[in-house]
Amino acid sequence: MKDEPLENNIISLHSRGWSIRQLSLEFAISRERVRRILQDNDRKRRGEAIVALKHSNGSKLDTYKQRIGEILEKYKVPPITNRRVFELIKASGYEGGKTIVGDYLASVRGKKVNDPVKCVETAPGQRGSHDWSEYYLPLTKTGKKEKITFFSFILNYSRRQYICVVDDKSQTTLLDCLINTFVYFGGVPKEVKSDNQKACVDMWDQGRPVFNKRYLEFASHYRFHPLAIHPGKPRENL
Repeated sequence: MKDEPLENNIISLHSRGWSIRQLSLEFAISRERVRRILQDNDRKRRGEAIVALKHSNGSKLDTYKQRIGEILEKYKVPPITNRRVFELIKASGYEGGKTIVGDYLASVRGKKVNDPVKCVETAPGQRGSHDWSEYYLPLTKTGKKEKITFFSFILNYSRRQYICVVDDKSQTTLLDCLINTFVYFGGVPKEVKSDNQKACVDMWDQGRPVFNKRYLEFASHYRFHPLAIHPGKPRENL
């Protein structure tokens, strides 16, 4: 039977630099099986890329590439951000997404699309990280896509995860989800890391987060040390 979580772990870790030997030892499977999983994924990716090219009818960005060139030429120093370029061409009528703009700017500027991911390794029970994620999913009854919000908490050492569906992203909902997480795992990590959401962080002062009073009281009650991702810095692979 196909073990999709195992394959996903192998593929994602290999992309971060893990060797076939390391993966074989980590998941207690043969090196040949690791190679087969990686090769199957490569073939699938190449096949999907070919299909996408065959069905491509041009990009919404094509008619705005000249405008982007003019913007880059005008705002050389300091270099204009990708977000600002997107805002300017959107004001000119562009109806596409931000990702394709970022990809194009990366190719024009000769930079990588994404910054390298910083992997963080911690001791067992040391740290956990929580976040929200939103997806538009088709519902069985109506067949229409609706926005579904998930709460996710991952233990950094084991990558064990707790996920639940929520009605909103309020602080009350967050704290309820954290309590359910601690019950689910049977304990509380020494450190809990969040993004820069208002439910956790009021502001940053001299490079340090000023945590929301209620969230800090909650952290003190459950005896964990709160951490937050500095705004503007690349996310760590938690």
